[in-house]
Amino acid sequence: MIKGSLLTGKNVLFRADLDVPLESGKVANDFRLQALLPTLKLCLENAQSTLIIGHLGRPTGPDPSFSLKPVREWLERALNQSIFFISSGFSPGEWVRGQSPLAMFDNLRFHPSELSNDREFAKQLSAGSDIYVYEAFAAYNEAASLRIIPEIIPTYPGLRFSAEVEELGNIVKNRVSPSLLIISGAKEDKVKYVDNLVDKFDEILVGGKLASIISPHANIVPASLTPDGFDIDQASITLFSGKIMAAKSVVISGPLGRFEDGQHAAGTKAILEAAKLSPARRSLGEGGPARVIIGGGDTLAAIPALGFSYADFDFVSTGGGAMLEFLATGTHPLLEVIKKQPYTPFSQK
Repeated sequence: MIKGSLLTGKNVLFRADLDVPLESGKVANDFRLQALLPTLKLCLENAQSTLIIGHLGRPTGPDPSFSLKPVREWLERALNQSIFFISSGFSPGEWVRGQSPLAMFDNLRFHPSELSNDREFAKQLSAGSDIYVYEAFAAYNEAASLRIIPEIIPTYPGLRFSAEVEELGNIVKNRVSPSLLIISGAKEDKVKYVDNLVDKFDEILVGGKLASIISPHANIVPASLTPDGFDIDQASITLFSGKIMAAKSVVISGPLGRFEDGQHAAGTKAILEAAKLSPARRSLGEGGPARVIIGGGDTLAAIPALGFSYADFDFVSTGGGAMLEFLATGTHPLLEVIKKQPYTPFSQK
């Protein structure tokens, strides 16, 4: 875990999770940005300078609709500090260290070298930086900022990243039965996660499109859907809610239906209600899950949209696929890269 003493007087390159939804040029959901603030403030309090890098969406080149300017504006308000903005997104020469204590590149994915693991691009990004602080747990795909920069300069996980690793690691290492994974969504690539996690949980409850394409297994319970296929039906709502109330470890990944249209929110709302943190119920021993972890971008949006608070649950992960990948493998690509580097003092925790 990163400490202020490691940052003192250093020039920090800060990889942030800036992939947040925008509406009308404003940040629509700031959960991921709130999550990185403690580490960012630690850098500002101790480092000589901090340069923020990150991405938003999947642009194929420079595109104003994917600019990080709205994120910069949000961070300036949250930190009460101006941020020098480098519009190109990949030209460190536009900013001179010492010109301002805090700077930010525009979207890394404006440059194709980010997703091609280009070593020269990684060297250009890290030029002049002493330490790389990684606070983007949800970013786990192939990218220069994830795979290459940690090979170039000393790299440390941020406070939130470390919390994600600890929380999800406990699920992997200390399985508490009955354990339950609720997974849903329209993306067929989630099938691989179900296959990889079937032995990690006592039961996996499957909703959405996945329910109709998942392979049969004794531990897998596919939902029955409404006639239009956009939500789980009442029978599955009752079944899934009962299983959640009886479980001692619950992980939820993905809303159970197309909640955002206002017509198919019943399944997602019922499942969140069953999983909702209830200290009074827990202290009386009247059921309710012992530990509830929720993750995924669509799930992050569903929580406030359906009248819940992030504080209603024990832990809300910033990751979707990254959370499931960690549960399946017990690790994250960043950890595997920096474990090989002799300069990273993991003993200084």
